[in-house]
Amino acid sequence: MKRLILITLLITSVTLASKAQIKFGIKGGITSTSIKVDDIIEIDDASDIEQLVVKGENANIGFQGGIMARITIAKIYIQPELLFTSTGGKVEVTEFLESGNQVSTFKDQEFKQIDIPIMLGFKFGPARIQGGPIASIVVDSKSMLKDYANYQEEFNNATWGYQVGVGLDIGKKLTIDVKYEGSLSNLTDGVKIGDNTLDFDSRNSQFVASLGFFF
Repeated sequence: MKRLILITLLITSVTLASKAQIKFGIKGGITSTSIKVDDIIEIDDASDIEQLVVKGENANIGFQGGIMARITIAKIYIQPELLFTSTGGKVEVTEFLESGNQVSTFKDQEFKQIDIPIMLGFKFGPARIQGGPIASIVVDSKSMLKDYANYQEEFNNATWGYQVGVGLDIGKKLTIDVKYEGSLSNLTDGVKIGDNTLDFDSRNSQFVASLGFFF
C-alpha cells in the first residue's frame, strides 16, 4: 500500500511538472509607504526635553526593482520575486519641553532592503488575483531619531509581512501588478537610551504598482 501511494504521488508530481509553464523576468515599480507608529518616548538625559511623541504621518514614494519567476499550472501560479526596495515614511515628532512648550517637526524614516515575496495567484484570462507572504531584509536604514543625542532606534534585520493584490498580463511578455503590503512584525527592537532599551512599536504598510517583463 505504501509503495502504491508513493508511486501515485510520484506520477502525479511528474505529470504536474510536465504541464507546468516556467518563465523568468524582470520588474520594477514604485511604492507608497506609510509608517504606523503612535508612541511616547520618555527622555532621561541632560536636555530640556521631557518627552517625544511620535506619530505616523504622510506616505513617502519609493521604488523597487529586481527579478521574478512564474510557475503556472492550468490557472494557478506561484510567483517568487527577489527585489531591492528603497522605501520609508514620514512621521511627526513632537518635543514636550520642561518649560511647558512643545515643538513639532516632520522627519523621514528611510529603509533600503531586500524583499522576497512569494505570491500564489489565480488567473481569469489576462487578469489575476494573488496573495502571499513577504520577507524583508534591511540592508540600510535612517532613523527619525538620528538628530537626538544618546538615542538610537534599533531596527530588526528582518521582518515578515503579507501582500494581496491584482494583476494584468498583456500578451505573453508584459505584466502589471498592484498590491497592498501589510506588516506582521515590528520594524524595531526598541529605542536605546544610554544603556536602557525602551519598547517602541513601529510598523509600515505600502501600496506597490509595478511593471514586469518576461523573457
